[in-house]
Amino acid sequence: MEIKLYPAGTIFEFDSLDELRQFDHYYVNDAHSKIMRNIAKTLDCNEQEINHFEVIKEGLTNTSFVFELRGKKYVYRHPGEGTEAIISRRHEKEALELAKSIGVDPSYIYMDEDRGWKISHFVEGIRSPSYDSFEDSKRILEVLRNLHRKNLSVDWEFRPWEDAAGIEEILLTEKGGIADREFDRLKEDVHKCYRACEGDGVSMRFCHCDTYGPNWMLTEKGDTILIDWEYAGNADPGCDLGAYIMDAMWDVPETERFIAEYCREEYNDTLSFHFLAYTALISYYWYVWALYREACGAVMGASLYNWHVMAKKYSKYLVEKYDLQ
Repeated sequence: MEIKLYPAGTIFEFDSLDELRQFDHYYVNDAHSKIMRNIAKTLDCNEQEINHFEVIKEGLTNTSFVFELRGKKYVYRHPGEGTEAIISRRHEKEALELAKSIGVDPSYIYMDEDRGWKISHFVEGIRSPSYDSFEDSKRILEVLRNLHRKNLSVDWEFRPWEDAAGIEEILLTEKGGIADREFDRLKEDVHKCYRACEGDGVSMRFCHCDTYGPNWMLTEKGDTILIDWEYAGNADPGCDLGAYIMDAMWDVPETERFIAEYCREEYNDTLSFHFLAYTALISYYWYVWALYREACGAVMGASLYNWHVMAKKYSKYLVEKYDLQ
């Protein structure tokens, strides 16, 4: 081994491990990084075979990247800072295995429930759904109807109102509080919606609970895949409808059309109200979640504002229309 000297102040930047390999193959090929070891062990390969790394910028909770091995592409997910306080990785692994077993997420390969990292197949030729396309909405709803009608069950629950209260407690006791001056009013209106729909007779079952656009993969072959099951659990199906509506930022007429398509022959005023209320409720949950993520140092960007807008829009609409107390 020999030393190669560079002028003082020289800085090299590398966009991928491939570039770093070209610069100094000893560093990467001899490095025993946890990520490389995880990949090699899971996929039964040598670390030197792993190449062509590319960071995936989409995703609000974790850091993910694509890599190649023997001509095939895979995705590695590394958990984001602070997620251990609000996500059970044991639950996520069970949810992933269940989702794969019923064909909703065939991309999943392996997850380490202790450390939270995950490896999946990379799916070629995909796109996220367009919120402007009702045909895309029909594809989403077909998957959700099939999932919900299976009436699957796990041994834990996702309850957006109660879970948001838990995150709020962390914000108040460990993260310096909540700066939003309208927060208490929003919380009150959302709670009115929650109380009003509790007795609607919609039973809890296994749901995804984080169905916003980037978690869907629509393939050129016509497949519709739902990924990232971190928040899945026994929940009200309104969580799955509401999270998609929330990110679409639809007005009430568009949302009512979406709900009617989901319910089909079962549609009635009670179910319409229920899913509108859950749109307010799940939007509120994700707004509180976004406040927490920002308190942990993440940059939530427009999502935090948008989810606040949707929680306020739908809770205010229902409180005023039905005079909720």
